[in-house]
Amino acid sequence: MYYRTDANQIDCLVPLRYATIMPLYINPQHIISFYYVGAEKSFTTASERLCITEPAVHQQIRALEVQFGVKLVYVKKKRVCLTKTGERLLIYAEEFFNQAVIAESFLKSYTLSNLHVAIASSLLLYLMPIIDRFKETHPHIQITIHEGPSLILGEELADFAHDICLIGSFDRFERLRVLQIPEVEEMVFVVSPQHPLAQAPEVKWEDIARWPLILQREGSMAREILDQQFRARGLKPIIGTEVQNPECIKGLAREMRGLALMFLPSVREDDALGRLKIIRLVDGPIKLSVDVLMNKEMAMSPAAEAFLKVVREYFNYDCPRA
Repeated sequence: MYYRTDANQIDCLVPLRYATIMPLYINPQHIISFYYVGAEKSFTTASERLCITEPAVHQQIRALEVQFGVKLVYVKKKRVCLTKTGERLLIYAEEFFNQAVIAESFLKSYTLSNLHVAIASSLLLYLMPIIDRFKETHPHIQITIHEGPSLILGEELADFAHDICLIGSFDRFERLRVLQIPEVEEMVFVVSPQHPLAQAPEVKWEDIARWPLILQREGSMAREILDQQFRARGLKPIIGTEVQNPECIKGLAREMRGLALMFLPSVREDDALGRLKIIRLVDGPIKLSVDVLMNKEMAMSPAAEAFLKVVREYFNYDCPRA
């Protein structure tokens, strides 16, 4: 593919693939200003369309002329006229303007109709009602869900891979904005009903430390909570198995491979049906907070603002607006 350009009044063809990687010395704003002046034949109207002063428009046109050593615009009998070079440049300026309009329309449409939400794997089922409610109230917005370990999702958000993240409370995201919804649910230990600890009415953390643990990989919310709890008590856990998928973790727990720290809504049914046994801790339940993460360097899109509103309504929590 090629585009046509002028070089010393001579038409020539330049391959587009080369044009796209050549350094751009021209100021795009100067071209836009020239387009308005040339199309409207008026500095006054151009300044109104551009929302800048008329002297500023004159200055930008003059800067364009000086940079390339050409005369583009002149005034004759109070009328704005274009030179032959100006008339030919107006053709390219119009193409440039039209492409800018298309790019602007794309960005507006994309931010209004697309949303990428990342959710920690262990929270996905629990937070699906939020996704369902958002789809019902905003059917025109295409929402894409990404799941994974909390730490990885936070790092991806910092690299602009997502619009918003929902994870368990984490303390490692200095580069991100964090809105915390406190203590929304519990994390509980589960074991096979045949496990010795399943018979105890309450269990101490010292008892937990004597048995192998089925853990999510480092960077997950559950792993972070476990590490914090053990460190606070001066205990060292026995790491038995590392698995990321919550269903695999429950399966290993049923097979007597160890104890697993799980999100309570994920194991209520298993406990009720006798497939797993929830252990009650002497120190009381482990309360889970949900962090809503956003990138500090990225403005909230209308779709993200709408999603955040649904999150606030779902938890009935008036967290600050981003």
